[in-house]
Amino acid sequence: MELNKDEYNKESFNGLKILEKNIIDKTFDECTFENCDFSNSDFSNSKFLDCKFINSNLSLVKIDDARLSGVKFFDCKILGVNFGLMDDFMLKLDFKKCLIKNTYFTELKLPRTNFIECEIYECEFSAVDLSYCDFSNSNLNKTYFTKCLLMGCNFLSSKNYSIDPTNNELTGAKFSIPQVLGLLDYFDIVVE
Repeated sequence: MELNKDEYNKESFNGLKILEKNIIDKTFDECTFENCDFSNSDFSNSKFLDCKFINSNLSLVKIDDARLSGVKFFDCKILGVNFGLMDDFMLKLDFKKCLIKNTYFTELKLPRTNFIECEIYECEFSAVDLSYCDFSNSNLNKTYFTKCLLMGCNFLSSKNYSIDPTNNELTGAKFSIPQVLGLLDYFDIVVE
């Protein structure tokens, strides 16, 4: 299917297989994308406002200067995406039950973002404001946080995180035992 209009409002797309991979300079307002394959698509300069992506593949999507405001991802596959290249004006994202791998979040303001029940593998959060984010029941295997604001974050039921407390702001962040020992990984000490 080709998306040949410039603007879409309150439309639902189900089982969409994008033939034209360039989805550049388009506006989607309150649209729902379910069971869609956007792998290797280019969303550059497009706007997604209050949209939902459900059970969709967004692997290797290029989002240079794209605007995502009020966008929810549920049960999506997000591999190799650089969120740091998007337009951060009114940025608001929400992730639930997503596979997020080899993805970069750099120099963004994402306070109060939900990463609920996600598999967040081999990702990098660098200079990101993640204050009061919720990582409940998420697996953060080989994911790195560098110079991030993690104040008030909920890591209580998350696992496999490794966070350098000397390089990130953790005031008021919530952790559980034994996973909290991941805060000691950077100190080259042995805990028995």
